Amino acid sequence: MKTKTGWKKHLPLIFVGGMLPTIIVLSIYFDFPQTVTILLLIVLGLIFGSMALWSYANRKADGSEWWQDDNASGWRGY
Repeated sequence: MKTKTGWKKHLPLIFVGGMLPTIIVLSIYFDFPQTVTILLLIVLGLIFGSMALWSYANRKADGSEWWQDDNASGWRGY
């Protein structure tokens, strides 16, 4: 059964993506050290990239994939 993924599944991706410009604005406003700002942006950029790649790779998954064996015995019946 295929279901369309909604925005709720991508909410962590939206949250991490929104933190990137927020950190830039807050670093300018509160005058954070530049090294801390760059370090945070690099770490969040890597997290955002990996989450976006994972979301893109699983965009058509519906839960009935052949590798999802519920009884973990290795036997799939065919």
